[in-house]
Amino acid sequence: MANRRGTLVGHYLMRLIGGVAVIFGILMLFSALSRSDLIGLALGVVLVGGGAYLLKRSGKTGRVKEVAATRGTS
Repeated sequence: MANRRGTLVGHYLMRLIGGVAVIFGILMLFSALSRSDLIGLALGVVLVGGGAYLLKRSGKTGRVKEVAATRGTS
């Protein structure tokens, strides 16, 4: 039970950090475009990509494990 709660907190934390990274990355992209800053553009792209990756990883993995566990396969 505690292990499941820990993984749920981890998924929510990944979702929160991913969402914040995407928002900051988009803001950084627009700011860098207005100043024509190449390094800011690159960092913005990295933040958006990393945030999107975290959001994808925090998705429905818990649900898939639950279904596999109820079917008897893990």
